[in-house]
Amino acid sequence: MKESTTINIQEWKQQKRRGRRLLFGLIGGAAVLLLLCGIVNFTFFATGMIFGNVWPFSSQTNNVSPNMIAAYQVNQPAQPDPIVYDARLYKQSFDGRNPSGWQTFSDGWDVQNGVYYGTNTRSSVPTDAIYSSGFGWQNYTVEADVTAMSAKASSNVQLLFRYQAQNETGRCSLLTNENGQRYLLLVTPEEEKRTQTFHYVTGETYRLRATADNHTLTCEIIGYPDTRLTATTNVLNGTVGFKNRHISGAFDNLEVVLLD
Repeated sequence: MKESTTINIQEWKQQKRRGRRLLFGLIGGAAVLLLLCGIVNFTFFATGMIFGNVWPFSSQTNNVSPNMIAAYQVNQPAQPDPIVYDARLYKQSFDGRNPSGWQTFSDGWDVQNGVYYGTNTRSSVPTDAIYSSGFGWQNYTVEADVTAMSAKASSNVQLLFRYQAQNETGRCSLLTNENGQRYLLLVTPEEEKRTQTFHYVTGETYRLRATADNHTLTCEIIGYPDTRLTATTNVLNGTVGFKNRHISGAFDNLEVVLLD
């Protein structure tokens, strides 16, 4: 009985010693693990400080270089693109087929090699060709390249503006009168006329400009400032177009620009 008791006491002491060793082993292992983690973190931190990086365990959103910060300001919305004001109402270069949106009152209108030709030269024929979407236009400048293709007494080629009807339209024309004299002619929708002598050359292209600004109308040949003509009207809106009378006319590069 005493021998058995002695054996149990010895086993209990051995188990107690093993338990203490296991506890000390766990505590020591944890301490070593903590020490290793500290060494690793310190190494990364020191390296980041030396090379200018941020703390290695920081979130990715904070890993921003100074150049990136300078290029993009947080919470600053991007500025919208500037609004470009295009005052142009209409532009037609007459490239390709006959232009869409145009109304003619006789045959003889055709696009050839990028030029709009009016070739009907019969007397008492309304040869107007007009842009049908501009009847509501009010204040604008209209320009076009205009060519008188031949010479004939009492003939003209016309840039039309403030057009409401065939007998109610503004006209800026290269005119040859019955005596063969050549003029720049301005006619208001009310049929008031202004003229300026201008010896234009048959077959040569001139750029005509007409301006309709409220009640004031002007007509001129660009590049010839002495040709400017002025008149008044009570017709305050209307479209643009061309006309040839008794001779063929060539028209190109039409542009209508809205006035401020």
